[in-house]
Formats: sequence, C-alpha cells, structure tokens
Amino acid sequence: MPYHFRVHIHLGAHKTASTFIQNWQAKHQPFLKANHIAYIPLEKLRRKFMPAFWEFAGEKQVSQHQVKRLRSILFAEAESCGIDLNATTLFILSEENLLGSLASLHVRGSLYSRPDKRMELLARLFAGCEIQPFLSIRNYTEFYPSAYAETLRHGYIKSFDDYIAALNLEGNSWTGVVESVESVLGTASLWPYETFRGNAHRVLSALLQIPLTADRVDAGSVIRPSLTQKGLAVAMQCRGLLSDSEMKKLVNLLAEKMAFDPPDQKIAIKDAGIISRLHEKYQNDLETLSNRLITPGDTR
Repeated sequence: MPYHFRVHIHLGAHKTASTFIQNWQAKHQPFLKANHIAYIPLEKLRRKFMPAFWEFAGEKQVSQHQVKRLRSILFAEAESCGIDLNATTLFILSEENLLGSLASLHVRGSLYSRPDKRMELLARLFAGCEIQPFLSIRNYTEFYPSAYAETLRHGYIKSFDDYIAALNLEGNSWTGVVESVESVLGTASLWPYETFRGNAHRVLSALLQIPLTADRVDAGSVIRPSLTQKGLAVAMQCRGLLSDSEMKKLVNLLAEKMAFDPPDQKIAIKDAGIISRLHEKYQNDLETLSNRLITPGDTR
C-alpha cells in the first residue's frame, strides 16, 4: 500500500438507508476533503470498480496482479474526484453490493451467500491498513418485503407468496452475516435500521470519526418510493402478457409514478406465525450483537 490511512467500509445492508448515507457524503465532499476524508460517490464507484470487484470475487482464486489492478481502479477514481490520497487520513468505501446481492434471496432464498469471500478480497485490497466495517441490520419482518420489492425493480419476478415460501427463514441470520464479515475484517460497528431516522447524525459521526449534531443531518428523506400492494397486484396480472424487460419497466413505473387511491399499503408478510418467529429471531440478533451497536455519542 503506497498510502497510510484508516479504512472504513460501509457494507449496507440493502434497504437500510445506505443511499441516504451515500448521498449525504457526496453532497458534503468539500467538508470531507477539508477533514482529510476520502469518499468516492456511488455513480463513480459503480462505473469501473464494482464490475471488476464482482468479476474477481467470483473467481476461485484471485491473483495479486488482479488485486493491484482493482486497487489502481479504485485510487484512480478517487483522484478523478479531486481527492489527495497522500493527505487522506480516512478512506470511506460505501457500497451495499460489496456485501452481496439481493438476488440471492430471490434465487436461493439465502441472505448474502458467502460474504466472507468478498470480505477477503477487500482485506487484500487494503492490506496494511487499519480496517473497520460498518453495517446496519433490519427486522426481518420489514426487510424481506422491502428486499422483495427491490428485486422486482431489478427484474426478478415472482409472486410474494412464492418468494416467502422459498426463503431460508431459519438459516438466514444477521448474526451469521456479521460473523462472516468479522472473521475477515474484524469487529464491526452496527446500528438497527429502525433507530436510524432519529440517529443518522450518530451513525455518520461514527463512520466519519467526526462529531456531528442532528441539525447537520436531515434524515427526513430516507424513504425511497417502493412498490405497494396495489402496484404488486397490477404487476402480477401482467406477468403472462409482458416480456421480462417490459415487466421490469412496469414495476419501476408503478413504484415511482403511480399513486393509488387509499386504502393502499406496503407489501407485508401476512402470516402471524412467520411474523412472530422472525421478530423473535431479530430480537435475539440484537441481543447477541449488542456490544457492536453504535450508541449516543459513540464515534468509534
């Protein structure tokens, strides 16, 4: 490594206001640079770095040459943003797809299959640096429906009932995901998505290692338009009439442009037994991971 900075890797998860955190950092680039913090906006990170990352992470063995190539792509993008890496003391990498893809829920019913392999590539990418992973977790009862709506937007079409039936409800575990991350990158800093709206400044303070007050962070825009129950019903009625690409366009149109008359509700699990099991599982996760949770005033 030619540079000497700490690295904070914000891994998401998906559907936990990651986009809000990324947009805030992109909007406050002058503030970050003045504090010697490097952050590459998402659109630039996804241009070359993420395709290469996923290509290499999918191979059985990654050569040192490939690691060097990936590093050069990342640092070139940083420099294209006007970042002086020699003056950088903290490098922030924020991209939920580093952790995995929501497609694994649709295809295999699995929550972030084999994240350890991707974490190993990140560890090699920043070899010699102090690395700190950051991650948000969310109650399964809300996460699964939200993730389902997101997979529909990307063209993975199946009914909600089929999606829920195929999930590995017992095997999927935030605790397991965190343990896979920590086995490679060390102890993670976590926060529950449910507490984010009132604590966005604390999360950003911990991520940036700079104390921020609530007035510096407006968390009122964390909700992205999502497909509703009426929108889902319309989309499912069209499955046999439209091509895959047309279905993808329709789902995104229904999510972003259609305002159905009330009563309309978000997509939700209806089975009370499943809801109870998932809620209990999440509470156990929170208890198990309690010593990693970011607390008020915490900038670790």
